[in-house]
Amino acid sequence: MNTAIVGKIASRLAGWPHFLLASHLLMLHTLAFGGWKIPAVRLLWVVALGLFLIWQPFVAGERRIELRQGGVLLGAVLVSTLLLGPWLLLIWCGALAAAIGGRVLGTERHSERSGYLLAFGYLVGITVLGVVPEISPAVAIDPLLRGLLARFMPLVLPFLLFFPARAPERKSGEAFDLFYGVMVFLVLAVFVLGTLAYMLVGGGGYVEALFKTSLAVAGALLVVAWAWNPRGGFSGIGSAISRYMLSLGMPLEQWLMQLSEESERHADPALFLDAVMQRLRGIPWVVGVSWRMGERAGQSGEQTIYAHTYQVNELALSVHFHHSPSPAMRWHVEWLLRLAVEFYLVKLQTHQLQRMGYVQAIYETGARVTHDVKNLLQSLQTLCYAANQPGDPAEVAALLGRQLPQIADRLKVTLDKLQSPQIESLEHVEAGVWWRQFKERNAHVQVDWLGEASAGHFLPGPLFDSVAENLLQNALAKRLRQPGLGIGVLFADGSLTVSDDGQAISLTLAGALLKEPVNSEDGLGIGLYHAARQADGVGYSLVLAENRPGRVAFTLSVRR
Repeated sequence: MNTAIVGKIASRLAGWPHFLLASHLLMLHTLAFGGWKIPAVRLLWVVALGLFLIWQPFVAGERRIELRQGGVLLGAVLVSTLLLGPWLLLIWCGALAAAIGGRVLGTERHSERSGYLLAFGYLVGITVLGVVPEISPAVAIDPLLRGLLARFMPLVLPFLLFFPARAPERKSGEAFDLFYGVMVFLVLAVFVLGTLAYMLVGGGGYVEALFKTSLAVAGALLVVAWAWNPRGGFSGIGSAISRYMLSLGMPLEQWLMQLSEESERHADPALFLDAVMQRLRGIPWVVGVSWRMGERAGQSGEQTIYAHTYQVNELALSVHFHHSPSPAMRWHVEWLLRLAVEFYLVKLQTHQLQRMGYVQAIYETGARVTHDVKNLLQSLQTLCYAANQPGDPAEVAALLGRQLPQIADRLKVTLDKLQSPQIESLEHVEAGVWWRQFKERNAHVQVDWLGEASAGHFLPGPLFDSVAENLLQNALAKRLRQPGLGIGVLFADGSLTVSDDGQAISLTLAGALLKEPVNSEDGLGIGLYHAARQADGVGYSLVLAENRPGRVAFTLSVRR
């Protein structure tokens, strides 16, 4: 027969699942009620298997099979036909009940579900009334009753056609629920074995044992159904089993703990990613893993064609399997990889922030040293100006002798900052000595010097040098913009105040001043910001003490 015609027939039959199921049940009924003993009737088993292969919800019935697969299937059919008996029929009825149960519990249409329930009930009747009595002579049923059942039970099967059913969507993974199918198989096995056990222990008849066992199983199912989804605010065992089944052997809590452990163990993002993928490699159903981040890549285990990949920008994580994973498996692996990626992105961001911190430290150190060098250059220009003025050479030499060593010391401190930016010099000097040297360095500047140093008081010399020079130079620059500006420098009780009688600083600028770099008309706008940070680092504070027209004052004092 033409293969195209066979394919069309198989496709048409697959569109009538209840007709296929009813036909299969009819042949199974014939074999169960003594037909397996007649060699000619045994051939119905081959037809029944063919109908089941078209109906079954696992693989598309119209799919063509390879020669080797066909040979194995043909051999299995021949062997089962030769060995056909009550025990084989009992096992087959259990497997068929599991297949029907897996379909009926996942069906949404009411009419289709009713049809499957009818078929399931008919199959249970075949099992307990037809197959089990064939196993042992001890299982006795009235021959007249059994004969009536054998003749009139098939009259129920045509009603199955009144419940339309859609063809199973085998490729979507929704055609069969394995978990519920196994549960149905176990319940049917308990029902049959419980009946036989009751006959053996209680010494009753088969019908009596069947009735009492059915009541016991029904009561147990009611209790399980209540425990599965109870009322009163309890989640029930259904919720617990669902959580476990979704974990697929790797609970999310355990995965989060492993991610946390590797995150603490590895600071480098690439090493963390490699360690995490090695953890995934240890899961039983994973045969290999691989990852790629830009030009860097890694892999472990066997790289198969069955893989699930999760990609975010340039980062791609892949998990490989022996066989094509189910949708539930892909969903679970997707979440495991998502969590790993989130941890990786956080660690990568932390690494980038550290690098930005290093760059910022270098920038801030360079900016601070630039201001110190600018102040030193201004001091040297002042000395050069004084040396070029007419006067007593001895006085000029004395001035140079006093100022040049101080400038050399300040230059040395500045170079130390450049070489070791994290180490701040806290060399303390006597307040009177520092105040005198500062006034001498700026003696040529028209400034009102006010106050005197307290005897026996010490202060951090490099800090006061840097802040005082910065404040004074800013005031002198302001004088160039506002001619005739008066500048005053007050030193008293260990605090330094530099003030002027010019215009007030705008409120917007005053709010950001000393807290962040600001736009400046005379420099980089970062001098006061670094001066405030430097003071804060050694226990002092630099604040804008007054800001009003005619009085703008900055004060450096011990932080209280």
